[in-house]
Amino acid sequence: MSDTTAPPPTGQRAATEPAAAGLVTQHVRHGYWKYPIIALALAVVLGLLGVFAGSPNSPRATIAATSRQDPGGAALAFTQELAGTSASAGNQKEFGLGPPGQMFVIGPLGSFAPLLGGNVAAALAAWRAATASQQAAWANNYLMALGKITPASMEGGMATAMSPDYSKIGTLHGNFGPVPALVKADVQLAQAGHLEQYLEGRDPGHTLHLTTIWLYDHPKMLNDAVANGLTDDQWGMVKERGYPVGPWYLIIPAIIHVKLPQGVTGTGFVLWNLLVALIFIFALPLVPGIRSLPRKLRRYRGIARYPTPGEKIPPDPDARQHPVLQKEGPS
Repeated sequence: MSDTTAPPPTGQRAATEPAAAGLVTQHVRHGYWKYPIIALALAVVLGLLGVFAGSPNSPRATIAATSRQDPGGAALAFTQELAGTSASAGNQKEFGLGPPGQMFVIGPLGSFAPLLGGNVAAALAAWRAATASQQAAWANNYLMALGKITPASMEGGMATAMSPDYSKIGTLHGNFGPVPALVKADVQLAQAGHLEQYLEGRDPGHTLHLTTIWLYDHPKMLNDAVANGLTDDQWGMVKERGYPVGPWYLIIPAIIHVKLPQGVTGTGFVLWNLLVALIFIFALPLVPGIRSLPRKLRRYRGIARYPTPGEKIPPDPDARQHPVLQKEGPS
């Protein structure tokens, strides 16, 4: 009987030789073929999340469609713009917008006056000849009259904006000056798509932006946001339909904007997000235990390909570049 032992197979010898030298290693090859499978699985998960938890992707709103669906809201928007009380009044310095009454009412009517008839031209002349105080008085009187034919807002949750009943707009009486004629003609322009044509011709580079500003004057924009759960008290800011979901839809920035002190201000929103980003970038990698989670969870095993029994493992070409660590023996 011989004391010699048969040598191990070549593949096993390659895996066990480092152990004999004092360093236990295991040759593992990269499973590159797993990457597209993992990517496909993640894409399916993200797609399902987008279907069940994402915000609606509605068709882009237009002035023409909105004015046809809700002409009373369009009349309200034009009247508020003439009175200087619309939401767009706060955007007068943006992209050369100027006074909204001039941009959305007087300017378009002046361009299309020859097609609208003599009464519109006379109304424009009366408006331009009046003083600023007289113009404001006419517009405010008409605005208060529109309130009498406007239903009360719905109760519960975030209040919706209601539009005047356009079928009753001809029953209003008061010291309105030329405002009713101007508003009615502008509603007709908007419904026919001519208002958007005017904005395109005036400032082609900012037509979409100017259209969005007007849509915020119309009650339908707020009502759509309430109906679809896209209001400021839920996500931090309203998503403009037709645009891809922005980074503010991430849950942490949304909480910062809605819940944390000064989160509603631009400075506070930026500083809170910066603080959270610094925590993720610097603090988490330095916290013992948390930084070891990837290793403890052994996530690397998902992309590795381990040898099968009896498989011949090629030698590591990089092995000679690193000295083998020897175990310390007794002195």
